[in-house]
Amino acid sequence: MSFLVLFVMIIDVVISVALIWAVMMKMSKHGGLGGAFGSGSLYTVFGREKGLDTLAKVTIALAVAFMVMSIVTAYVLTLR
Repeated sequence: MSFLVLFVMIIDVVISVALIWAVMMKMSKHGGLGGAFGSGSLYTVFGREKGLDTLAKVTIALAVAFMVMSIVTAYVLTLR
């Protein structure tokens, strides 16, 4: 396995774990596992919050990084 493939795979795994952590931290605000199935929408009755908090911005950045790294990983794996 070449160094480039190993490096890209490690970065992809780190971003994946960080994204899972960020989503789980965001879900904890909405009551655990029930938040995954829509119980968090109960809090939007009085309108949504203005702007994004820091954790939401981190989650969005990690999601975009995960998508980009998935494409890069697929490309690097086809070079072998």
